[in-house]
Amino acid sequence: MGAKALKGKVLKANGKREAKGKAAASASKARVSPSRVPPPPPRILKIVEDPRIKLAREQYEGAVGLLSNHKYERALVLFEKVLQSPSAELAERSRVHLNICRQRMERTKAPAFKTAEDHYNYAVAQINTGNLADAEDHLHKAMKLTPRAGHLFYALATVMSLRRDVESSLQSLKQAIDLDPRTRLLARSDNDFHALYEDPRFADLVYPERD
Repeated sequence: MGAKALKGKVLKANGKREAKGKAAASASKARVSPSRVPPPPPRILKIVEDPRIKLAREQYEGAVGLLSNHKYERALVLFEKVLQSPSAELAERSRVHLNICRQRMERTKAPAFKTAEDHYNYAVAQINTGNLADAEDHLHKAMKLTPRAGHLFYALATVMSLRRDVESSLQSLKQAIDLDPRTRLLARSDNDFHALYEDPRFADLVYPERD
């Protein structure tokens, strides 16, 4: 075999090896590198809600619905239960709604005033409990309906005396006596006029025979 033929075989063999190496390299590149494999999706942890808070939320939502439908007493019961829940946010919201329920319940329980006597009776009850401002307001309303009722002016005189408004008390008492002289006898033994005892004008009103 000549030198040229031998050299040709060597080159041919080297070419095959080179081609084979390139093919292997191409195949290696075609394969996905392990570093490029997408990671598995993260595991989603399911958070378990405190059953007490869940119950409180249901009670709160139910109470709000009852409040919207003017069912105040039932709503109040649920709001009070929510106050005992571990949720500070729901408890605070319930506290606000509780006040609304109580205010609206008071309004619905307020007596209906149709006559002067209705206002008068309510005023007397307020005097007995010390709510003098409310009593005065209702006595004035009664006077608008019955302007010449002696007992209304008498009641107003007691209110003014209890409030230490001597001038207004004496003025109302005088009007009461002018309209109904019988109120003079009541005033003599009425402790509500204690603030007037030392005023000589009070004695002139209730003991005119001394003059």
